[in-house]
Amino acid sequence: MTEQNKVCVIGIPEYWQTLLPPLQHSLSGFGVMINQFEPLVRRGKKGLLEPLAAKSWEFSQDRKVLRFEIDTKRKFSDGATLSAEDFKRSWEDGLQMKAKSNNSALADALANLKGFSELEKGKGISGLRAVGGNVLELEFEKPVRSVLEHLSGVRYSAYKINGDAVVGTGPYIIVESNRELTLTPNPYYIGDAPKLKNVKIVAVSSTTAVEQLKSEKIDALLFAENAKLAECNNGDSSVVKCAFGQEGTHTLVLVNGMPGRFFSNPEHRLAFQALVSRKFQGSPETWPIQMVGFKYDPQSFLRFQAGRLSDEEASAIVSEGAKHIPELIKATQAHPLRLSYRLKWLNDFLVESGIRLSEDIKDSLEAKEWLAMVYKTFEPDIMPLTGSVYDGDPDCLYHMLGRNGAIFSPMLERKDVADGLEEGRKLTRLEDLAPHYEKVSRSILRQVPYVHLGFYYRGVAYNPRRLRVNETFVGRNNQSITIFEPK
Repeated sequence: MTEQNKVCVIGIPEYWQTLLPPLQHSLSGFGVMINQFEPLVRRGKKGLLEPLAAKSWEFSQDRKVLRFEIDTKRKFSDGATLSAEDFKRSWEDGLQMKAKSNNSALADALANLKGFSELEKGKGISGLRAVGGNVLELEFEKPVRSVLEHLSGVRYSAYKINGDAVVGTGPYIIVESNRELTLTPNPYYIGDAPKLKNVKIVAVSSTTAVEQLKSEKIDALLFAENAKLAECNNGDSSVVKCAFGQEGTHTLVLVNGMPGRFFSNPEHRLAFQALVSRKFQGSPETWPIQMVGFKYDPQSFLRFQAGRLSDEEASAIVSEGAKHIPELIKATQAHPLRLSYRLKWLNDFLVESGIRLSEDIKDSLEAKEWLAMVYKTFEPDIMPLTGSVYDGDPDCLYHMLGRNGAIFSPMLERKDVADGLEEGRKLTRLEDLAPHYEKVSRSILRQVPYVHLGFYYRGVAYNPRRLRVNETFVGRNNQSITIFEPK
């Protein structure tokens, strides 16, 4: 692939749904939009936050005010200069859009801004200020320790709408036609020019990903851990090669604990968690999820992260539900559990264990179907899902389990967990984090918003005859196609 005008085709596991940053709510949406839009900060090669659209930032002493100096050398792909006002407008407009998920995708970081509720009254947010052309100021009602972690997400990027086009300051310009994206370099981008000059991004089913790589219909696959490619287990081949970064995905089974539902009974939830954990008690060769990039782990916090319990304590809590398993099995005979779709290993294991499942279960779901279940209809009792892993601060779990979390679902709400995460956001002394988030970790295991199965390591698959992966592929959150270079 030496010709600069050669089209490189990149696959992504599902349709991205939207190209508007404030509506981003899926992993595929992130993988697409990060190529066109730039948030204020990003994760660097060592996992540390570093400037992107902001040149620098500083907190006030009480941690209630955060000021960014915007890099006004950056330009949108229409040639307009980036300013602080672009971020203020992008966020305020985005917060008023109808959310794709239960909450606004921007609520993670912005819900605690001073005057946040004023936006609903047709006013701007008083705690969000553009000072001159290059200073963006955020004033919060209470200290917010980890807001920078959340602001590194692509959903917090500045964007402009020009007619039917949405433009950003990132390395590419994206145009969609017939559910296919065409990417060309942004001529005003101030970073290193991307190595791939002509790119297409298409949605690729996990069942056909290997075939499409081998037949060279696609040159690479982002988020290859979701496709569970057997080829990634078997070493490199001449056509399919895999590269893995850090833990990038929580894999879990959501447990619908809404009032009046089967799993509103906490003993049923504990029993279900203990039962499913049995599938992972033996040798890894017997696990249903067999891939180089998977690691079984019942805990939601990473090793060495504040809030992590000892393996012994976590296992003991999970085992507490074992005594309720017989009653769980009995109860499902009168109330068959509704599984969102027939994930084979889970379906078969539950049936073999004596659990009765409802018969009207689809074999698979399109993205729009499972998104509707999670955020609108709440039909299933149990639902296999994945969620992104973020670095560092344990508050990043707020994204999924906090009441204002961008991917929070009412099916997941457990009062003790939500209260603990809300309280944890206000902690400013690092020595207070571990004891507090250990309590949160215990609440998650005892209240069971989901059964945490483990982590997938972020991965890509690609054709080594056509592409190579450059050295930037080291972080769990870097899935821009700029990681690829032509061979």
